[in-house]
Amino acid sequence: MKIKALCIATLAAAVASAAAPKIKPVLTVPHELDCLLKSGHIQGACCSEQGVYLSHQLGIDKIGWDGKLIKHIDAPAHLGDSAYANGKVYGAFVIRDKALRKDGKLGLVRVWDENLNQLKEAWFDEALDGIVVLGDTVYVGVDRWGHKKHPLCCVKRLDLDLNDKGNTDIDLGYEIHYGVQTMGTDGKDLIFGNYGGTSVVSADLKTSRRVAFGCSEGLGLVPKSVAKCDAKVFFKVSAMGGNMQGWRKDPVNNPPRIRLDFFEYTADGKFVNINEPVAKSRK
Repeated sequence: MKIKALCIATLAAAVASAAAPKIKPVLTVPHELDCLLKSGHIQGACCSEQGVYLSHQLGIDKIGWDGKLIKHIDAPAHLGDSAYANGKVYGAFVIRDKALRKDGKLGLVRVWDENLNQLKEAWFDEALDGIVVLGDTVYVGVDRWGHKKHPLCCVKRLDLDLNDKGNTDIDLGYEIHYGVQTMGTDGKDLIFGNYGGTSVVSADLKTSRRVAFGCSEGLGLVPKSVAKCDAKVFFKVSAMGGNMQGWRKDPVNNPPRIRLDFFEYTADGKFVNINEPVAKSRK
């Protein structure tokens, strides 16, 4: 009976895998993201039907689902992450300025429309990083403890008018650096990408579970019109060509480029790679 059950489970897994949608990875165009030579790497990401928003140290870049740059805007400082909801893009900043604060760290949440025209902003007395919107709540990661490893992460909640609803400390069951780096949502739960691990967290911030899905440079739930399926599909940002040092070593032949890889978020809570195989180029 055990062997039969194992065979059935194996067959079911194979069928599910075979039925999973395949999506071709999206590659950005060489030299269109050369601003990353100075900013270093992508800090976070989000998406809409129009394309993907990539946030970094010097601003935010909007690319199409074909990987081509649509628009770049400058930002005042470290733009740690971005979130999309209801036609708006939200960004979380840490502003390093000792003239404004002794430790040199202030937080800023800025909101743009889909074309990256600024709509509003709010300032906070804390360094901010990850951000996501779920329902009527904006969740923001707070960098309370810095680089040293720590067992808790701090999350700030705002309403849609950016009014502060207070902070909550969460024990994810493992140690992380800084605050929550990137945030995403499947429409029900929150996904926290940290330097140290990734967790799925309930919207009330009371429960969490760790998952095998590295997404510290950005992730987002792909619109069904783009994924062309009913499954929950996420993209995550992957750097090409070595990131920071690799790009700076030979920016002519190895310019900053980003690859979007795709994963199905399954009913049993796993992220399964659904990238369409890419043929290797012949020399």
